[in-house]
Amino acid sequence: MGGRHWLAVACLLVGVPLAAWGLANGMLLVGFAGLALVLAFVALVMQWLAGANRPMGAEEKITPAANPAWAMKDQPVGQAEQKK
Repeated sequence: MGGRHWLAVACLLVGVPLAAWGLANGMLLVGFAGLALVLAFVALVMQWLAGANRPMGAEEKITPAANPAWAMKDQPVGQAEQKK
């Protein structure tokens, strides 16, 4: 686990009790600080999810197929084998 993962876990473990304690005892500033930590956790999780959606090695270009299926949609079945 990297530094961002530990930061997200720390934000969650500190933010939830801090928000609960601050809001339950009427200390809005402490409660809002805890809620800010929980929102920081949510932001870090969303960043992780956005990065998890990218394929590995996304820097490399995807090469198109030599014989794409969309170009053969008007050809009858079996004509591709006869050309070879």
